[in-house]
Amino acid sequence: MKKIFFVSTGRCGTRRIYEILKEKCPGTVVRHQMPCSRLANIVGNLMYIFGQSDRIKKIFCNIILARHPHKKHFISCDPLTAMMIPYQEILNPNTMVIHVYRPKNTFADSFFRRSRTRVKSLIAHNFIPFWQIGVWPLENILNKNIKNKYIRVHELKYDFFQKQYSKNPNFKQITMEEVFKSDFLEKTINLFLNQNLSISNKDLAIISNH
Repeated sequence: MKKIFFVSTGRCGTRRIYEILKEKCPGTVVRHQMPCSRLANIVGNLMYIFGQSDRIKKIFCNIILARHPHKKHFISCDPLTAMMIPYQEILNPNTMVIHVYRPKNTFADSFFRRSRTRVKSLIAHNFIPFWQIGVWPLENILNKNIKNKYIRVHELKYDFFQKQYSKNPNFKQITMEEVFKSDFLEKTINLFLNQNLSISNKDLAIISNH
């Protein structure tokens, strides 16, 4: 099984990437929100603070992959599980890690706006400890400078992804803008998974999950 993990802070177009690949790759498992992803997000943030446990990451990854034993390929576009890739997968030549990112200021604006327009996001950001690195419960509501905290989240996770995943033999970093204004997605999937999918500019222009 070949595997592709799109990792990001969230708010980087991974929902739309999921929708495109779900449609274009019918024989491939494509997931945006996986089982236990909210728990994985908290555990990943805790491990960032207190130290990494590859054993925990392996358990989580094995649970997910065991659900699809007969599939040829697996693609994850889930930002909540982005910090939970085990070391054996990072070094696996049949695994690709793609880090999608955007400017930290626009990320912070989008992240804050999302937390105020979606009930589940509002609850997560304000009432679930360790939902984000360095952001405490109720800060989203009470801290007038909360966007500065989200900028810091962007910086910490950008550094984490680069440090942890650059060891992957197929590691790539790309901006969200480049993903949706180039043929990167089509070429990358076709080459790595030996596919022949076609992604049009119209596909890339559609915006989802505002």
